[in-house]
Amino acid sequence: MLPLHPHDPPSVGPYRLHARLGEDACARVYLGSAAGRDPVAVRVVRSGHATDPDFRAAFGRLVQSANASGSAYVCAVRDADLRGPVPWAAVSRPLGPSLSGLVGAHGPVAADALHTLALTLAQALADLHAAHRVHGSLWPDAVLMAREGALLADAGLEWAAGDVVERAPHPSFAAPEGGVSPATDVFAWAATVSYAAGGVEGPAGLPRVPLQLRGLVDTCLKRSPSLRPSAADLVRMLGGPVDPPSWPPAVLAAVESAASEQRHVLESAESAEAAGASGGSGPSGGKPGGSGATNGPPAAAEEADGRRGRRGRLLPLAAGGLALALVAGAGAYWGFDRFGGAGPEEPAEPDGLITDAGCLEGNGYPVPDGEGGGVDGAAAQATATAFGPGGDVLAVATDAYGLMVWDWRTGEEVARPAPGVDAVVPPVFAPVGCLIAAPVLVEYPGEEAPVRVAHTFDLPSGTTTEHLGPQRGPDTPEGGWSARPRAVQGLAFSPDGSLLGVGLEGTFEATESDNVGLVDTTGGGEDTSITDSGPYGMTFTGDGRLVSAASGTVTVWDAGTGEELYRVRGTTGTAFAAIPGTDEIVYVDGDRLVRWDYAEREELGSFPMSELTGSAPTVLQVAVDPEGSRLFASAQVVEDEGDAYAGRVWDLESGEEVGDGVRFRHVSFHPGGEVLAMVTPEGRVVIADARTLEPGDPLF
Repeated sequence: MLPLHPHDPPSVGPYRLHARLGEDACARVYLGSAAGRDPVAVRVVRSGHATDPDFRAAFGRLVQSANASGSAYVCAVRDADLRGPVPWAAVSRPLGPSLSGLVGAHGPVAADALHTLALTLAQALADLHAAHRVHGSLWPDAVLMAREGALLADAGLEWAAGDVVERAPHPSFAAPEGGVSPATDVFAWAATVSYAAGGVEGPAGLPRVPLQLRGLVDTCLKRSPSLRPSAADLVRMLGGPVDPPSWPPAVLAAVESAASEQRHVLESAESAEAAGASGGSGPSGGKPGGSGATNGPPAAAEEADGRRGRRGRLLPLAAGGLALALVAGAGAYWGFDRFGGAGPEEPAEPDGLITDAGCLEGNGYPVPDGEGGGVDGAAAQATATAFGPGGDVLAVATDAYGLMVWDWRTGEEVARPAPGVDAVVPPVFAPVGCLIAAPVLVEYPGEEAPVRVAHTFDLPSGTTTEHLGPQRGPDTPEGGWSARPRAVQGLAFSPDGSLLGVGLEGTFEATESDNVGLVDTTGGGEDTSITDSGPYGMTFTGDGRLVSAASGTVTVWDAGTGEELYRVRGTTGTAFAAIPGTDEIVYVDGDRLVRWDYAEREELGSFPMSELTGSAPTVLQVAVDPEGSRLFASAQVVEDEGDAYAGRVWDLESGEEVGDGVRFRHVSFHPGGEVLAMVTPEGRVVIADARTLEPGDPLF
């Protein structure tokens, strides 16, 4: 469980909220209670979905039919408001961890408990299917481990989001044919049992399933839906229908430990309310809930204690942003739902990072005076570039002049946000407003060398914000660090600009650490973090995923839940690119680039790089243009005369090389496809034709 965030409602309808249990594709889930009633999991629909009539209709249908099965193995919906501004449903919530919380805290489920779990879930699905109801989103967080046994946390309310976008909420546990049907539920059952046995996502845990269950689980993972048994068949094959055996002592102790923690939260809250009763506490009329409640029934939300097998840890960032400068008169701030774009019903947040103004509509970072005739391009030594969201400006990271912003059409420098930036991590723009993220070298007392720290620069307002990511510090009286500070190694914005990913180098300590911070740029949400080895590069995809690369692996995360969806192993180096609108990446494998479908685990093509001659080549960048038609790669090679740089461009579909003779260190793409910006081997910036790759004169 997590404590309530300041932006969380204190109550919903008649239910007092005490803690966050977690969140899923469509709702945030809270532990709630009301006088004289058992605990419930209150599912409050996300604001982006609350204004979507298709989602509201789907959610309403699922809630109203949730109790049709009458199953003893599915938590029941107890209360709901489907007509209010923000729909919600209260689901019975026996105390205990989710399956993912149990496995994350104590490891895979023992063999003597696995049959009980498998039979219970099979009986729950059989009851739902007999009532002509499909769950549609079965995965470990949807399984509640209570003292009396396992239960489905609800009857599949999360599928309301999948019903709208026509895709499974949890791809690692989704059947290959997609959609929602009894057969996809059976596949998800097998993937969930595999997770319980092996502690890894989806079917990958199959080898750890005990032999007496493995054949059945394997059959349920068949690619063809017609080869899978029905849920009723599963129950019979597992010896049912019968009351499942009780948990063995070790599992029971773990379940009761988590239940005790949750009970303590509820009792403490009740004691506090009783002590403060004279202060007039009670439900707030301005929060989600109110009139229109419909009795009906359960969703045992996730046990978000942040410690799960092969999952990201979603935790509040220890060190948040530090505002360094704020220019008066800044415009209104952008307000977003976290994954659904602008939130029309939400008021603008005064502490968001992004000002509602374009890059040429104001400048809080004037170009320094007295440079005697302008910038010396030959001395600047550019390392990377990035186009602004409207394509009208180009950010350039340089050795001599720091972070510069140019109106590339007129050849005029319009802003100088930072006098010094680090060349290791390229700058990136948020997709709205005019906010740049870039690494800056910061000196701290007691540190022998400056620390590479992520900063954002809001050009219209002149607001600079430091983002230390998921680490504590500086925390000494002198302003230094008690632990070794970790440098930023990757920066990326989500497609709607509501999240900034800050990746840190890994730690050499034995304890687990968080390495990817997710900063809420709107000011209206909670900064979180993900546990992984230190990423050397990151990018968001258009479906709420974050892709990060570490040494030897590329990992795909659900940025909303911290769930690890896919992991690609055996990569060489850390450069990679995600192909827009697909489940594909391109990564380095020795002397070639590999095009890989991570959902299907299939190689789709390769691009030889043996022509990058020289000793010990280092691939600097792999990039795919926004149309997904061309692949770009650059490398640094060691030659007798010193370091040299080489570049290659391929047609992504045919594999044929294009742009014969083009040379570059770094490339960035105009958002409208108008031009390319290339950093030449000599460190100059040129604007090139997007189709012919013909470069123009240096920008400066």
